Amino acid sequence: MRKPKRPQLPVVGLIGPTNLRRISEASGIPERTYRDLAYEAGRTIAECGAMLAVVPDRGIAVTGMRGYRDAHGPWTIGLVPDGGPSDTVATPNCVENAAACDEILDGFTWHHQHAAICELSNLLLCVGLSCGTMAEIAWTKWVHGPRVLVLRETISLIPKEILAETDVVFIDDLKALKGAVQAALTGPKSLQNKPVGA
Repeated sequence: MRKPKRPQLPVVGLIGPTNLRRISEASGIPERTYRDLAYEAGRTIAECGAMLAVVPDRGIAVTGMRGYRDAHGPWTIGLVPDGGPSDTVATPNCVENAAACDEILDGFTWHHQHAAICELSNLLLCVGLSCGTMAEIAWTKWVHGPRVLVLRETISLIPKEILAETDVVFIDDLKALKGAVQAALTGPKSLQNKPVGA
């Protein structure tokens, strides 16, 4: 049986924390806020007709995948790193949850995952912050994009020094999110190939 071919659609990478309890305790933002907004972010990506890329470990990615599937999103790409530093449950979770994806990308370590999702995506959508999420945002500098849309109510702040070197746009609410995703995906630079290295 032949594998279905990836559709010619833009890719939106959904990034955010995996350990929502730990991040919620640190930020003071309720876990439910993260989960609700991740689910709606997944639905929004589907409604915009884009593919969804995630590292399907736990937290934001898995909740966003559920919203994407419930909204009949066209194609899900699961990035499954192996090797390198990560929580002990992370790789097994990714392997298990990637079974729900239309396509699985592997063959890279957790060190390389940050660059991989940036290189794959035409747009990143950020729901909450963690060390890994900050690394993904920072990597957009070296792969020359993509733009990062950040749901403002899910973070405390992103340092000005990081904002000076990345293309981050803060989104105030879900009403504004769909328009921002559509504008980013249909703008003149949205689907250009991004050069690697700088």
